[in-house]
Amino acid sequence: MSNMRNCLTSNVGAAILVATAFCSPVLADGFDTSGIKVDAALAARLPAKIKSAGVISIGSDTAYAPWEYLSEKDGQTPEGIDVDIANAIGAKLGVKIDFQTSAFDAILPALGTKFDLGVSAFTISNERMKVVNFVSYSDSGSLWAVKAGNPSNFDPADFCGRKIAIQSGSWHEGIVNEADKACTAAGKPAIDILPFATQTEALTRVAAGGADATISGGSTVGYAAKQSKGQLEVVSPTTGVFSERGPNGIAVAKADAELTELVADTVNALIAEGTYKALFDSWGVGTEIVKKAEVNPTVKD
Repeated sequence: MSNMRNCLTSNVGAAILVATAFCSPVLADGFDTSGIKVDAALAARLPAKIKSAGVISIGSDTAYAPWEYLSEKDGQTPEGIDVDIANAIGAKLGVKIDFQTSAFDAILPALGTKFDLGVSAFTISNERMKVVNFVSYSDSGSLWAVKAGNPSNFDPADFCGRKIAIQSGSWHEGIVNEADKACTAAGKPAIDILPFATQTEALTRVAAGGADATISGGSTVGYAAKQSKGQLEVVSPTTGVFSERGPNGIAVAKADAELTELVADTVNALIAEGTYKALFDSWGVGTEIVKKAEVNPTVKD
């Protein structure tokens, strides 16, 4: 997923709604964590430093909507899926959350000193797990977006001959280009590939009926579909590379095994009570949930 800074202006109502999902992330109200009850047993396991301060400090690159971004209202207040996840963890442990903006590549080196946790849609990789611990909390993949009702009967298993809107330079564009070659090699119609500078524009074209489908990261597409007010719907990939998925994780200092286990147990408590799923569903990214939070899960690089 990319953070879209250049927003498209359009006179098409559906297109405006789709573009708004990226240009004005403040539209999302966020998840209300006020009803989450403190788990005394989990709270008792907090490290002394955090327990004494009553605060968990979190580093995040707040420029990656819908995961984390600064509110358009004041340009300072962090909002997003990761902010809600952090607040839910804090509520369950009975502590406040200090969500701080940081350069993405500066977060992991600062764990254990400046930050207690890194919550910034980190893809879990074996390379990163050499230096930090991770707690898996989301499962990222790709999603297709089609116009509501799928009027063109788009089939994610066979899109030869289809009109596909795609973001130029994206990983997804490369895969669609390879699929196009496979289509023609098999004697099938070529894919009509419509490249756009931003994913916003690709989504807009689909919502306006000018393309059969577009594909991007699941959170990008799911969030856009939710904000489109019924103009778009999502379709899950069924075959090939697009159907592969990988975990994102909350980062903890390598030496902080107890805090790592506590974060995993806290996320699993939120999963068990239903709060976790409700939170992800509120952002339109229910396809990104995990069944269980794991410490340093096995991943393929």
